[in-house]
Amino acid sequence: MKTKVLIALMLPLLLITSNALAIPMGSLVISVRSEKSSISVEEQPVIEGSVTDQASKPMSDVLVNISTAVGTVETKTNASGKFRYEFSNSFPPGQYIVNVKAQKDGYGVGLKSTTFFVKGIPTLQTQNQLQLKTVSGDQIKNNPIASKILKNMEITQKRQAEQEKKLKQIEENKKFLDQQRALADKELQNDLGIWFTSLDPFTPRNAYTSFVSQINQTLQGLFWEQFNFTNQKTNEGLTAMFQVLDNGGSEQEARKAFIQKASSSRAEITKVNNDLNVKYGFTDKKTQDQFNMAGKLPRHGR
Repeated sequence: MKTKVLIALMLPLLLITSNALAIPMGSLVISVRSEKSSISVEEQPVIEGSVTDQASKPMSDVLVNISTAVGTVETKTNASGKFRYEFSNSFPPGQYIVNVKAQKDGYGVGLKSTTFFVKGIPTLQTQNQLQLKTVSGDQIKNNPIASKILKNMEITQKRQAEQEKKLKQIEENKKFLDQQRALADKELQNDLGIWFTSLDPFTPRNAYTSFVSQINQTLQGLFWEQFNFTNQKTNEGLTAMFQVLDNGGSEQEARKAFIQKASSSRAEITKVNNDLNVKYGFTDKKTQDQFNMAGKLPRHGR
């Protein structure tokens, strides 16, 4: 009698457990950010974040895919549901979009994006698997109540198989959509490549190259040094601007910082030209030193 009562009490629990296993959980929720919104070309980007379920419970051992323009890397969340990935290589200057995907068996895929900026002058998804607990042992099978439990579990298993079939179909449809998106992205990148190629002659450096090629070769080096000086000042301005933004400054303060660093005074430009005249042999230092910071010969008493 005690055995029958015990098995009868187990029946609702086993039915609830079996039915719960057949129901997929909601999608994972991702929080992600770049450790620094802007970095120098000498630094390695660091991406950090956390993964929870729909109830904000931290999820451990979640597979996290981190995709950028240079490729995809993988990491996993720790016991607190957090993850952190530092890239082994630095990135060329530019703005990068980071797409993050979180996956764990029994949960829907979580997706999130962030960005980071590199300062300077530009020179797998696993299939979800649901597991079902089984009851075995001759002592339980020979009991009428246990047999009913097993029969209900068989029904649950059948429903689970149907659910898995539906999930598989959904996964196949998602893969098809991902393939279509990949093809569309490939075509977009191809179109952008053609577009950038068509604009290539009009980029500042290439346009300047076309201009300098028409100048006497003895002067080309001097012109290029002046171009590089201007490029350097622009880069210093951008670096100052992003430092202000990183420290919580306003757009107006960032714009002011850019102008201060990117601007060149007349005296500074005159000194650069004086040094270049000496460097390329258009004059000697003694003669060049006769000119003042305004680029003029000082007048002596009449």
